[in-house]
Amino acid sequence: MIPMFRNMHLQNKLNLLLISFLVLSSSLDGWAVQNIKNIKKTLPVSPGKIISKPEAKKAIKKIKNEVIGCSNNISLQELVAAPDNWLNKEICIDGIFSSFSALALDYPPAMRERRKYVSLTLFRPNTQIPLGELKLAMTLDTAQHHEALTKIAENDLVKIKGKVFSSALGEPWMDVNQIQITKAANNKESVNELFSESN
Repeated sequence: MIPMFRNMHLQNKLNLLLISFLVLSSSLDGWAVQNIKNIKKTLPVSPGKIISKPEAKKAIKKIKNEVIGCSNNISLQELVAAPDNWLNKEICIDGIFSSFSALALDYPPAMRERRKYVSLTLFRPNTQIPLGELKLAMTLDTAQHHEALTKIAENDLVKIKGKVFSSALGEPWMDVNQIQITKAANNKESVNELFSESN
């Protein structure tokens, strides 16, 4: 082959190689940019970055220390003597707080699970003996968010509104929907003064 044509042929090959390289390089750049964007989407957020949460939980309101709307206000003696008379009815009762207990919990015929409920006990009228026949159950949520229950003490006078949901064992089992400490055991302070800081 004549040297001049041989050089031209070699030059054409080099040009083709150069064009192919440029085309391949351009394709790879586009692929890299697209994949970097995809990778960024899957990367964890850096610790310092703040993410807005449109579904952030609202502040939980305290349950007020009050009982309202009592249409059936009955005595403890009436309730314990004839629980069937009040079955599935909403009633209000007054009594003296004794303690938190497990009396109303985990009994299958009148089931209120201890992982969801707490139980409280009142004293028998005019005694310091707990009224075990009356089973009072309150949801943990109500107890935890009630403004007064964290400070309730033995011998506090309470008003309770709730519904008798069972008469198993011939005894009243009652869901507590509202509870109010109407008079503190310490007579030197009023209930409003005791719990004013919670308002």
